[in-house]
Amino acid sequence: MRGWAKGFFREAIFSPGSPEAEEAAPRESAFLWRALRLRPGSPVLDICCGTGRHALRLARRGALVTGVDATPEYLARARRSARGLRRLTLELADMRQLPYISAFDAAYNVWTSFGYFRKPADDLRALRAAAGALRPGGLFVIDVVDGDWLRKRWAVSPRHWVELAGGGYRLEQASLRGGADPAQWCEWTVLPPRGQPRRARFFLRLYNEARLRSLLRRAGFDVLKRFHSLGGAPSGRRLVLLSRLRRS
Repeated sequence: MRGWAKGFFREAIFSPGSPEAEEAAPRESAFLWRALRLRPGSPVLDICCGTGRHALRLARRGALVTGVDATPEYLARARRSARGLRRLTLELADMRQLPYISAFDAAYNVWTSFGYFRKPADDLRALRAAAGALRPGGLFVIDVVDGDWLRKRWAVSPRHWVELAGGGYRLEQASLRGGADPAQWCEWTVLPPRGQPRRARFFLRLYNEARLRSLLRRAGFDVLKRFHSLGGAPSGRRLVLLSRLRRS
């Protein structure tokens, strides 16, 4: 990782294994099992697996899970949690260059692990890499924060305070870019219960349903269904699309 990404994707700033993320993981993993039509022995790819909270649960249920991530710190925590679990493989990899060809029945990319590349072409590369890792007819779930909702949120106020489940607070400040390629730059200031404040910035391309559907089609997917959360309940904040890779 380079630039801002190296400073943002670390446990002290953004932890995919936070208490609130772990609390939601059982419900979300059950949703992924149903939506991707998994069963014991199904080979499934977790793209940007983070600390492995979904991959671990699916593997314990019997799926053959491969998790990839570009952050060594997250993978180290996932490997500690996965000791003795033979149905889970964890690899360091760039989502744009996945080292798999037609190896999986299903794949998923969740919790807004998509849209961080400055060049739009890299987002398409990432989806095409996911398509290349799937067998024809394979299912794919992608989950991001709905870009339309984010624009409305920041239009109301460019500053938001978030109370952290583990104690402390986070100040989020954003600036929006409109036009044909809407995106945001966001700065987080994390105020832990003890110690000094920590700051980091990140870039996120904003996708609404129409834009994400179009990109998935270009990558070789047909969108089957939209959900509003990984748990299936309507929330309005999330954009969850279930797609199928076209058969040649």
